[in-house]
Amino acid sequence: MTDLCFTCQQNTTKLQRAANLSDSEKSEYVKVHQEHLNCTQEERQFYRDSCLSSETTLETIGTETYLNSGSHNACSLNAKIHYSFDYAQQVHIPSNPFQPGPIYFKTPRTCGLFGVICEGLPKQVNFIIDEASSTGKGANTTISYVHYYFKKHGLGETDVHLNADNCAGQNKNNYFLWYLAWRTMMNLHHTITYSFLVAGHTKFAPDHCFGLIKKAYKVNYVSSLYQFARLVETSSSTGINKAQLVGTHDGRVIVPVYDWISFLGQYFKKFPNISNFHQFRFSQENPGVVFFKECVKPRTIVYVVKEKCHSSIFFDPA
Repeated sequence: MTDLCFTCQQNTTKLQRAANLSDSEKSEYVKVHQEHLNCTQEERQFYRDSCLSSETTLETIGTETYLNSGSHNACSLNAKIHYSFDYAQQVHIPSNPFQPGPIYFKTPRTCGLFGVICEGLPKQVNFIIDEASSTGKGANTTISYVHYYFKKHGLGETDVHLNADNCAGQNKNNYFLWYLAWRTMMNLHHTITYSFLVAGHTKFAPDHCFGLIKKAYKVNYVSSLYQFARLVETSSSTGINKAQLVGTHDGRVIVPVYDWISFLGQYFKKFPNISNFHQFRFSQENPGVVFFKECVKPRTIVYVVKEKCHSSIFFDPA
């Protein structure tokens, strides 16, 4: 019920009120609604196929053997792996399923959740964001968390496929496209595919993992950030959830947030009408260029996002 599509509601309302319209107008309403549903189904199927392909690839490689082989440097695994990421609603600490009256009126401490999942394993790393370490949910924060994930938790694949929701402030913006173009230019990935499910139809793997955490959170007593991290680790019997603290109560930073917007803004120009498209691709063979499509099926168009970038300029936030 939380995955509601405004376009579907509008189209359904039009069809319900079309009793006294002409056949041609009714046909047009049906056609528009069917096109929307077809696009939604194609994007969903593309997402499922990508997850299955990633799972098959890791099974062929031998997941346990590879994970136990040590650190995984960028582009050390010649394969294409799929990841998805999203934010969850904030939780509050302390939390008591049988909360007494006096505590109810106290102001709780807020704790954010950002998850990145590799569907092929499957394993989700949940970034636990204490209010002392929170810098909001803007592009700089999201890019920094994804960058940290690739460095510390990624598999070191040469080719990556990312999925996210359609939130413009976090994921679907020029700054994230700049960052992905930068990764291919810095040889951190050879190719990157960046996909979005249709707005209103965006339920995917991270929501499942968040659901397991919220289910455990509602029935367990949580008194501190560290206790919540343990709850995340034990929220599933399969061990699908892993906790990653962004910072501690005393302000110590574990996952730094960088000013990516200012840095990347020096070398890239903005991409027009980004909200109209659902598929983006970056390649090492075409540095500073983004290939994009409105949906999975339409033809590809090329648009240059690199304005100026010299080979002598390198940047490693680490």
